Amino acid sequence: MRLLVRWGIACVALLATIRLVPGMQTAGGPLWIAVATLVLGLLNVLARPIVWLMKAMTIPLSCLTFGLWNLFLALLANALIFYYVGAHGWGFRVHGFGAAFLGALVMSAISALLNGLLAFVKGED
Repeated sequence: MRLLVRWGIACVALLATIRLVPGMQTAGGPLWIAVATLVLGLLNVLARPIVWLMKAMTIPLSCLTFGLWNLFLALLANALIFYYVGAHGWGFRVHGFGAAFLGALVMSAISALLNGLLAFVKGED
């Protein structure tokens, strides 16, 4: 049940992102948004070990930037995945890498906000 709630939150976050970010538009109905959210999640899971390896290889740079490099790597990976899914038109379309980068940033922020709100309402830490 928890997985379905988080998937629903991700769907709402993706819809809000499409509405907020210029250069993004829907390419189908609600079913395609759900499919796009599922594909984004699966690709993020597959990309996580690669991003972890890149973070491990650049530990000195991360120390110099006080961890901001790790944030940039994670955002860049999400933006590439966002651009890939949007370029194929699976639920939404992205016009340019800048829109994908901004879309990944906005979706991450909205998703974190909604997940935090859900945890607060449920009384979790």
